[in-house]
Amino acid sequence: MADARWFSPHSASRPALISGMKVEPEHSGQTLRESEQMLRSLFEFAPDAIAVLDRAGRIMRVNAQAERMFGYPREELVGQPVEMLMPERYRDRHTKHRAGYMAEPRTRPMGVGLELNGRRKDGTEFALDIMLSPMQATDAGIVIAVVRDITDRKRAEQQIKESLKREALLRREIHHRVKNNLQVISSLLFLQSTHVTDPNTREILRESQGRARAIALIHEKLYHSADLTKIAFCDYVRQLMGDLFHAYGVSPEAVSLKIYAQGIFLGIDAAIPCGLILNELVSNALKHGLPAGRKGAICIDLQPSGPGLFMLSVRDDGVGLPEDFDLQTTRTLGLKLVSDLARQLDGAVELERNNGTAVKITFAEPVYSEPS
Repeated sequence: MADARWFSPHSASRPALISGMKVEPEHSGQTLRESEQMLRSLFEFAPDAIAVLDRAGRIMRVNAQAERMFGYPREELVGQPVEMLMPERYRDRHTKHRAGYMAEPRTRPMGVGLELNGRRKDGTEFALDIMLSPMQATDAGIVIAVVRDITDRKRAEQQIKESLKREALLRREIHHRVKNNLQVISSLLFLQSTHVTDPNTREILRESQGRARAIALIHEKLYHSADLTKIAFCDYVRQLMGDLFHAYGVSPEAVSLKIYAQGIFLGIDAAIPCGLILNELVSNALKHGLPAGRKGAICIDLQPSGPGLFMLSVRDDGVGLPEDFDLQTTRTLGLKLVSDLARQLDGAVELERNNGTAVKITFAEPVYSEPS
């Protein structure tokens, strides 16, 4: 058991302070003995290992949990440097750190941001956390070290890391397979279009191929992304538009393209609808607003428009839409799809006809939550 005298006041006229507990000199002898007994019990039977160190880093006292944790009887610890409880590779470095701490002692965790290890008598090592606290009731430079074995916590953390790594690999593989399957569908639609003579049917197949390709590109970007939940939308749009211009045989010299979406990241629940919307609007602009031989420009802009809100706009300076055109009642599949996708995003659609056509959609990015 710990020495009872260690818990006593230093003098009859000076209060003792142990771990924030104050024993007033006015207390009766019985009260003082009860306080000492309580402090002894708190020290000896604490669930964490406790070591009391002097200014030179020698062990003055330890509790029962310290004996159990490190495998030494306290008789072998008292008077020894605290470095004996550390792996040998850390001892020289710790001596320097200890001297720096003693120069300005304060209550703090030891080795913040570092992996700390203890060494048992049998030579085995284990992970630990240490809280250092100087004793305020003495000028002798005494420090209390509270030590906790965190082996189980580290093991649980490692299991979580491995589980998250497996989950990330699985999700990445899912994106890869979905992308491959959509590319197969796109290829099948292309092959089917080569065996169709009716131009309207061939156009429908080509549009469907573009939609499959737009979704496949989202999954490809997620597969290659460090963050499996979001994609850099500007990069996605550039590649999507490159594929679209190529599919329609449009030269960048004939139709210039400007994209303003730098620094915008969207999750899959918003990226897929936005990608399909862009596919439809730009396809429509290339086919009808800027037909073959007509030069012009297309501008795509995605920017925050408020807390949690975005505005996506597609503008061209082509021939424009008829005055009686209504996006909500149109029977054209592509433009009807734009309206449906905007509703999927709970977005509001605005149509402008000044010097061409502009479609603006304001929406809130969907918040994804894990299934319970």
